Amino acid sequence: MIDAVKAFMEENNGQVTVADMKRLGLDPHSLADFANRGQLERVDRGVYIDPAIFEDDMYILQYRFSRGIYFKDSALFLHHMIDRTPDRYQMNFPLGYHSPAIKRYPVKVYRQKSEWHDLGVEIVKSPGQHMVRAYNVERTLCDIIRTRDSSDAETIKQAMVSFSQMKRKDLHRLSEYADIFKVKNKIRAYMDVLL
Repeated sequence: MIDAVKAFMEENNGQVTVADMKRLGLDPHSLADFANRGQLERVDRGVYIDPAIFEDDMYILQYRFSRGIYFKDSALFLHHMIDRTPDRYQMNFPLGYHSPAIKRYPVKVYRQKSEWHDLGVEIVKSPGQHMVRAYNVERTLCDIIRTRDSSDAETIKQAMVSFSQMKRKDLHRLSEYADIFKVKNKIRAYMDVLL
């Protein structure tokens, strides 16, 4: 049976869940047995990975909390705009979303109304080369300078300088987002200096 599970995991980014086992018609209890023998590694309740594959925290969090989108400093990190890994990942969820399980993870949870929650979402590669959802660069710049819970000054400066040096920046989109999030004056002040 482990061969069938490994074959499935090769198609599923090295991961298998209890729900996957049920869909495959395999005994989900065998996952715990495989983990006890060191053939799989349990990363969360009902979620197992191939221990030979690099454990990718950002992918596992995205898989576990699929409605979350990497936000603020975490999005900057995914876009290679800051040089340090965040000590707590920041994820944005729809207003009203609640998962008690997320408290067990190093995640700072944000919630927004749905029209803002879905604005500017992109699929990007995590450090482990898996695809995860994050806000695009222009949306992220607006998010990090919004007054409530803004990022620290050094992070903002590094991100703005990085954006100014990008070949494929979208100043029109940045301006649109700055209007929506009411940060146009702050964005303009940075861009006037850097561009």
